[in-house]
Amino acid sequence: MSNVRKDESDADSSNVTSMDVAREAVAEGVEKARSAVGHGVDVARERMRDSKLSERVKKASSRAGEAAREGYGVAREKLGSGYERARKDMDQLVGDVNVYVRDNPGRAVLIAASVGFVLGFLLRRDRRA
Repeated sequence: MSNVRKDESDADSSNVTSMDVAREAVAEGVEKARSAVGHGVDVARERMRDSKLSERVKKASSRAGEAAREGYGVAREKLGSGYERARKDMDQLVGDVNVYVRDNPGRAVLIAASVGFVLGFLLRRDRRA
């Protein structure tokens, strides 16, 4: 009988050991699965953040591009109208100077000589300094 009890106790300890090993294996498998799922969730979160961030960047760059195009259009119109005004004013000035020179040729020559003398004096003076 003692052999039977010994065999039973050996069987029980063998079962306990196998059960412990099985529990450890299951626990280890569960932990690996948790870790893998956690890692997957982290990766998914990062991708979502990156996706949201890239969408925000795209929207912001689109708005900036639209604002730049609008600003360019306004600036182009203003510069164009300013250029046209300046060109018309210059044409008017040239016409007025031509009329003045035709009406007052002597004065025009004296004014031109005086301006030339003053400019020559100023430019010559800068060279010496």
